[in-house]
Amino acid sequence: MIEKLFGLHGRVAVVTGAGAGGGIGHAIALGLARAGARLAVCDLDEAGLAQTLRELAEVSADPLGRIADITSAAALKGFFEAIDETLGQVDVLVNVPFFFRDRVKPHLVTEDAWDRTFEVSAKGYFLTIREALPRMLAAGSGSIINIGSNAGVNALGRGAFAYACAKAAVHQMTREIAVEYAARGIRCNAILPAQVLTPGLRAHLDNPQFRREVLPRILAGLPMGRLLEPDDCVGAAVFLASDASRMVTGALLAVDGGNTAMNAGGGALPFS
Repeated sequence: MIEKLFGLHGRVAVVTGAGAGGGIGHAIALGLARAGARLAVCDLDEAGLAQTLRELAEVSADPLGRIADITSAAALKGFFEAIDETLGQVDVLVNVPFFFRDRVKPHLVTEDAWDRTFEVSAKGYFLTIREALPRMLAAGSGSIINIGSNAGVNALGRGAFAYACAKAAVHQMTREIAVEYAARGIRCNAILPAQVLTPGLRAHLDNPQFRREVLPRILAGLPMGRLLEPDDCVGAAVFLASDASRMVTGALLAVDGGNTAMNAGGGALPFS
């Protein structure tokens, strides 16, 4: 019974931003494959994508990979047409791409930084969903999973302005898609991580000043006492992709070590 609920055998999952850089997309792609799904993945990092495909090939038959910019409608059209030709269906879509350039107060955010943040974290998600939806509608079912952020729910401050606003847009996009297509068998949910120990953050850990002044403030906002690992998001993704969540749609699932609960209770939310 449990295997039937959580198993993804016979399904095709599409994961964007899945290059092997130690990030969430890479971890989720492998997790979905281990649950039985066949994978189609894309990224702009050619070497990282190649590594992901090598790892996927060990657990999933004939994974498809393409270099594709999710902010380009033409690139996404080509990617999904390749999926049609090789895998024949789209059952699950996981939107992962990440862009963060703020680190300054709102009045210092440049127009370029604002536009690029929304281009990747909002427009890119929309364009990818727009490609997936007709295929899911034709099949009469589908699960869309957006990687949001606790930043889109809680006011982080400390230089996360454009990023937080873009993630809030992703969360509302999730709810709108969920309501619009619920009667057609398509679900849409979001996973909201807190600070994830990606390669970029790991690099900061080598900085003594960061470890001394910034890391304690971050950890103070995480009741479970540690940063998230990319693998911490895998279980939530498998759940939302599977029949175990068949009546779950429009949900914003916090995977954040208690960060959102702390903020809801009036606790401070430190952020670097």
